[in-house]
Amino acid sequence: MLKKIDLNKFWIGAVSGLLLPLLSLLGYWLWSYKYMRFYPQFFKFLMNGGVLSAVLSLCLIPNLGMFFLFLNKEKYKTTRGIILTMLVYGFIIVYLKIWVEHSWED
Repeated sequence: MLKKIDLNKFWIGAVSGLLLPLLSLLGYWLWSYKYMRFYPQFFKFLMNGGVLSAVLSLCLIPNLGMFFLFLNKEKYKTTRGIILTMLVYGFIIVYLKIWVEHSWED
């Protein structure tokens, strides 16, 4: 008999919430800029354009879909992990926007 895997765990939401935006960023790079090396060329390109925070914000959209999927399935502990990682990414984006990208403009 096959066992059902319990997906209602905080760490599952946290790990998937951290990895899905990174996979989205990797997909964006593969789709549009695969002629550049991922690191450091691609990141410097985004930094010089001042759009790294915007691209990271857009890469969080799949997390929103995953959040509503688990919310609909009533996996509330998993959704808490996803919310935590989205807050972490939010702080990173604010940091990039205010201090890092702003300093490139000088």
